[in-house]
Amino acid sequence: MEIQRHSWGCVGELAIARWRDRVAASEMTQGSADRYGRVFRAFVRYATARGVAGCDDVVSSVCSDFIDASLSGRRSPSASTQRFRLTVVREVYRGLCSVGLATADPTAGLRVEWRVGRPVVCPLTPLEAGRLRIAGCARPTDTLGPAVVTVALVGGSHRELSEAVVADVDLPEARLRLGQASSQRWVTLDDAALVALRFRVAAQQAGWRRGHRRWDPAVVPLAMHRPVGTYPVASVAPTVSMNLSRALHRAGITRAGVRPRSVREYAANHTYALTERVEDVARFLGLTSLDTAAGFVVVAWQDRWGADLRAGADG
Repeated sequence: MEIQRHSWGCVGELAIARWRDRVAASEMTQGSADRYGRVFRAFVRYATARGVAGCDDVVSSVCSDFIDASLSGRRSPSASTQRFRLTVVREVYRGLCSVGLATADPTAGLRVEWRVGRPVVCPLTPLEAGRLRIAGCARPTDTLGPAVVTVALVGGSHRELSEAVVADVDLPEARLRLGQASSQRWVTLDDAALVALRFRVAAQQAGWRRGHRRWDPAVVPLAMHRPVGTYPVASVAPTVSMNLSRALHRAGITRAGVRPRSVREYAANHTYALTERVEDVARFLGLTSLDTAAGFVVVAWQDRWGADLRAGADG
């Protein structure tokens, strides 16, 4: 039996319609839908340049090569970019297979290997952290950006940031619960952090009410657009990184070496500067290994900023 061929235009319309439906159902933001669309259009251009006439002709090697394709300026894509590319193409093909427009998923069996190497620690400076608090939001009504920044600045990891819910905020006691099981801890919120999270909780309450959704503080996300369980697993970490990267960009923090992880590294070095105890850094970050905690501490950073921070705390 001859397989019916489907044009890229038909496939693109179907994919965009599915993402539009997810936006309408509050399962995806319009910004995410636009980003998915940009990546898929890039895939179509890449596949067409490789001589692929339609979606039925795509093979695994084309998908794999697209995932590894260089960025502008011949820069190699980061692992998070590769994972997001794979997520988009895989989601499109699973949708096509579910409605009978494709006979197989060419991304089946593909995965992006985690790159394990020696970490390069590059924490923000105290001045940069202050700028990030002020300029990290996109607009006056933005509460997501400040919430993302706040959770990262109090030591939250990407996973903890994505899993945080409204119920984790204790406004009367000015504290935030992070982590699960043995890594769970309460961190104290300063005045700026308390204000940011108070506005975020109020905004979530208003948004849930407008959307006629049942309010459940144990489910409503604190620093994500929607509950973490509604995201494809492979897109959670890239989403967190993207939100932090946007905040850093808006704050004008473009120093070489700074990346989303730098915010948590600042939190670790700030804690060590105040206490000079690796044990306190481990407790603050929810780590069980003192060696891992010590790896966050940068001697040059402490030499430059440690004494000033301790003097400010004493004053």
